Amino acid sequence: DVQATWEKTFPVAGQNYRRTKLVLFTDTVRSGCGFAEAAMGPFYCPADEKVYIDLGFYNEMRARFGAPGDFAQAYVIAHEIGHHVQNVLGLSERVQDMQRRRPDAAKDFSVLLELQADCLAGVWAHSTQQRDILERGDVEEGIGAAAAVGDDRIQKQAGQGVNPET
Repeated sequence: DVQATWEKTFPVAGQNYRRTKLVLFTDTVRSGCGFAEAAMGPFYCPADEKVYIDLGFYNEMRARFGAPGDFAQAYVIAHEIGHHVQNVLGLSERVQDMQRRRPDAAKDFSVLLELQADCLAGVWAHSTQQRDILERGDVEEGIGAAAAVGDDRIQKQAGQGVNPET
């Protein structure tokens, strides 16, 4: 559904959407970006244009982070597909270029890329609301997932200091 949403949206911007592939795995996987372990969490690999989801992550999201539900899981996929959208539009490449030119702000640019992927997931979520396919509690599940897997909460649970500005 996320990809169908982007296929409908891209022509408005005068572009075509290239579908990504979703790779489900447990524990470890080899991607176009190298070897990955479940501890990395979900990720998008621009080298092979695939979204990787460790199924164990959803259990952890529910049990450890208190973010259960099917819409929470869909949000995670939509966020990672958001990174694919950034790649297709050339935004990821532009951010990498800015990071090279301004290494002092590289982390800031990375944060902005993550926030934009959240925004793109929100575009999809809004489309589900417009099509009246949301169930009661879905929006809360999505918000819960975004908050649960955000850096601030993970840092806090790991006993690290949290600086919301970074």
